[in-house]
Amino acid sequence: IVLEEKFNIDNEDVKIGRYETNIGGTTADLKMGQIYTIKQLLYGLMLPSGNDASLALAVWAGRKYL
Repeated sequence: IVLEEKFNIDNEDVKIGRYETNIGGTTADLKMGQIYTIKQLLYGLMLPSGNDASLALAVWAGRKYL
């Protein structure tokens, strides 16, 4: 959804919440309160297989549609 909607991945900020930092499995080691660009989270999703990065993007994208 993030890529299909053509968000500006370099300039859109995503703030990490508690929900995103409590996911199990492999993570990108995101910390609550940190702010990342969509591009940084996409890299975190692909390189270390970050479950937390994928959840952060899903939560962020969901807020854009509400």
